[in-house]
Amino acid sequence: MTIISKTKSTIILAFIIGSFTMLYCSLILNQNIWTDEAFTIELTRQNGLLEIIRQTAIDVHPPLYYLIVKIFISLFGSSFQVYKLVSILPMLLTMLLSMTHIRPWFGAARAVLFLIFLNAIPCVMEYSVQIRMYSWCIFFITLAGLSTYGVYTQGTFRQYCILTLAALCACYTHNFAMISAVFLYILLGIALIFQKKTVPVRWLLSGAVVSAGFLPWLPVLLRQTGSRVGNYWIEPVTMKTIFGYFSDLFGSRLPYTAVMFGILLILAVFFFKDTRREERFVALLAIVPLLTVLTGILVSVLITPFFIARYLLPCMGLIALFLAVSFGGALQRRASFMLLSAFLAVMAANAYYTNFLLEYDSTHTSELLRYLEAAMEEDDLILYNHQEYGFIYECYFDSEKLCFLDDMDFEAAYHQIWYFDSCVSPWLPDDVLQEHGLAKEYIATLGIEQNDFILYRIYRK
Repeated sequence: MTIISKTKSTIILAFIIGSFTMLYCSLILNQNIWTDEAFTIELTRQNGLLEIIRQTAIDVHPPLYYLIVKIFISLFGSSFQVYKLVSILPMLLTMLLSMTHIRPWFGAARAVLFLIFLNAIPCVMEYSVQIRMYSWCIFFITLAGLSTYGVYTQGTFRQYCILTLAALCACYTHNFAMISAVFLYILLGIALIFQKKTVPVRWLLSGAVVSAGFLPWLPVLLRQTGSRVGNYWIEPVTMKTIFGYFSDLFGSRLPYTAVMFGILLILAVFFFKDTRREERFVALLAIVPLLTVLTGILVSVLITPFFIARYLLPCMGLIALFLAVSFGGALQRRASFMLLSAFLAVMAANAYYTNFLLEYDSTHTSELLRYLEAAMEEDDLILYNHQEYGFIYECYFDSEKLCFLDDMDFEAAYHQIWYFDSCVSPWLPDDVLQEHGLAKEYIATLGIEQNDFILYRIYRK
C-alpha cells in the first residue's frame, strides 16, 4: 500500500476515533439499565470510597472500577449518562493507543485496522456502554499487551513502568483481567529468556511490584472464591457451553458472523509469516485469551463454575491488535485493504444498529417513566411485588415513594398508588383492596429492564 504522511494518517485516525466515540455517546441517551448496572449505581451512590472497598470485598470483583466511578459521579453528578460516559472513556483511551503506540510501531495502515477490528467485534460495543468494568479491562489489558511488545523490542524503563501500572490496574479491575495479565507476564518472560539467554532482572522486578501491589487483595480474592464454591449463578460448563463462547463473543444478528471471524483468525495465523521478526511477538499476545479461557474452563470444571464468555472481553484489544498486525502485513494491495475495511465497517455498523435497538427499543422503561412523570402526584406511592427488583427501582424513583407489597400499610396517608404487578408472589388480592375501600384500574403492560409488569392505578373509591 502507498505510504501516507504522518499528518494525513493523524487526520484519518482522529476521524475514525471521533466517529466511533460519537456513536458510543449516541447509545447512552436513554434510561435503560440492567441488573448488574443497577448494582454499580447502588454501590457507588450510597457509599464513600472506603465503604465501596468493604462492600466490594463481599462481592466477586475487585474495587478499582467502582472507585473510578465514585470519583467521576462525585465530580459530575450521578445521572445515568455520567455513569455510561465513565465506560466510554476507556474505549476512547484504547482507541487513542492506535496513535500513541500502534502507528509508531506498526504503521498507519495497521493502526486503522486496529480501530476497525476493535469496534467490529460484536461484543465490544455492547459492553462498552454498560455501567460495568469491561471497557476499563479492555484498556488496561490492551495497554499492558502493547507495553510487553515495547519491553520486548525496546526494554526501556518507561515501558516497564507502563506495563507494571497497567497490569496492576487490570488485576484490581476484574479477576479474569488479572489472569490475562499474569499470562502476559509469563509469555513476555519466555520471550525475553529466549532473546537474552538469561532471566531478565527488570522483568522479575516488574512482576514482583505487581504481585506486591495485589497482595493486600489476595486474601479477599481467596475468600470471595471460597464463598462462591457451589453457590454461584453460573451454570456448569459443558462442551456446548465451551463451543458457545466463540459465538457469544463474535456472533451477531447477521448470519455466520462467528464463522467469518473464525476464518479471519485462522488466516491471520498464516499471514504472520509476512511480518517482521519482532512483530511476531504479537502472535504471543493472541495466545493470552486462549490461555485465559482454558484457565476459566479448568477452574469451572475442577472447583465450581466461574467463567462465562464476557470474561474474555479484556482480551478483545489484543485480538484486534493481532488481526490488524497480521492483515496489515499481508494485504499490500490497496484494493485488498479496502475490501477488508469495508467488511469490518459493515460489522461495526451492524454492531451499532443491534445495540441501538437494545438500548432504545428492547424495554418499556422510557414509556413507563414518561407516563409516571405526567401522571404521578406529590403524595403518590409506587408499590411493587417483585422484591428482587427493589434496588433497581430505587435507581429510578425516590426510595421514600417505593414500597414492597408485604411492607405496605394501606391505611397510610397517600393520594394514590401505582402498582407494579410482576405477576409473581406475593399477590395483592381484590378483597384486601375492598377491605380498605380501594379499587384498581389497569393502565398498561410496561416495565423496567427486561422485567415487564402490569401497571395499575390504585385509588380510594
